[in-house]
Amino acid sequence: MRGLALSLSLLAASSTAAAATQPTCAKGLYMVVARGSEEPAGTGVTGNLTSQIAARVPNSQVVPVDYPATLSDYEDSEGDGVKAMQTLLNNYGQACPGSKIAILGYSQGAQVSSDSVCGSAGEPFIDDKAMSDEVMNSVVAIAIFGDPTHVANLTYDRGTSVKDGLFNRSSASVDQCKKYASRIISYCDKGDIYCDSGSNLTVHHLYIDRYGDEIVDFVVSQYEKSTSTSSGSNATATAPFPTTKPTSGGGSGSNSTAPTRTGAPTISPTKGSGANMLTSSLMLGGLLTVLSAVSQML
Repeated sequence: MRGLALSLSLLAASSTAAAATQPTCAKGLYMVVARGSEEPAGTGVTGNLTSQIAARVPNSQVVPVDYPATLSDYEDSEGDGVKAMQTLLNNYGQACPGSKIAILGYSQGAQVSSDSVCGSAGEPFIDDKAMSDEVMNSVVAIAIFGDPTHVANLTYDRGTSVKDGLFNRSSASVDQCKKYASRIISYCDKGDIYCDSGSNLTVHHLYIDRYGDEIVDFVVSQYEKSTSTSSGSNATATAPFPTTKPTSGGGSGSNSTAPTRTGAPTISPTKGSGANMLTSSLMLGGLLTVLSAVSQML
């Protein structure tokens, strides 16, 4: 009986842990943020924007993508970011249908965002698939800046750049992005070392100073258009990440090295969006089996 009690205890603990991994549905915006290269874990400089958005959209959540954001193994890092962002979006979309989602990304995080939404940019990056229409129906705004896969002259482009970025984006991926053109803004300025194939790293660090207010207004406006609920309630907004002065990001210092086209990364796949439900079901089935055995013994 002692062994049986231990088994029941372990099953109960495992079921509780599985339930804890389910996301909490936001009454406001669920903001998924991918930071720039070499920024500390968290939201990076983009936290300046999400704090302002959360102040205007009560009961919002800010969730940083947990990925390396390194330059030295850029392709692996970026691929890990796509896997992590898509997992967040899939899990939240499944748990909270009808909720409102915003995606924000800077530098490497901008490519993570665009690859997550539109599918892989193409070689040498891993062939990630685009997000499903079911999940994308909940995404009301996508705001990216300094994207190394920037494509010039698209309807959602902002800034002064007229050149493509450091990496090509495949025509199939561009076509997928165009499906969401009314929900995307992509900032790139002339001379940016990454998104404009230029030689000026300083330009790459100035997007929040130059366009921060526009980005905040865009995301808030997109949210307000998508919901009939007034955003002016008296509820307190959730802004868990501190505001920082955007003096760095996308590589620290003026001597940061741009990512190069090396071999395509090999990335271990992460669990799909249904993994948590499957795990919980198996645990419940095991628990019922044990309880049945107990009843027969009694």
